[in-house]
Amino acid sequence: MSLESLKLLESKIGEFVDQHERVRQAHESLSERLKERERELADATKQLKQLEQERTEIRARLERILSRLEGLDLT
Repeated sequence: MSLESLKLLESKIGEFVDQHERVRQAHESLSERLKERERELADATKQLKQLEQERTEIRARLERILSRLEGLDLT
């Protein structure tokens, strides 16, 4: 193998290693963004569940109030 072939091989390997590092860093960055989005989704899901429970409680209270009002003889 000639010196030129070795230089070319070294250059190609260097390019490959550099590209691999860029891809690894991009993957790591995307993984962190995904984890953050998953945390945000979990928080939003928790908040949605809480709001649904509050809505159910408010609806039940309003129904009780309306039924009490319906029971009054206002004529």
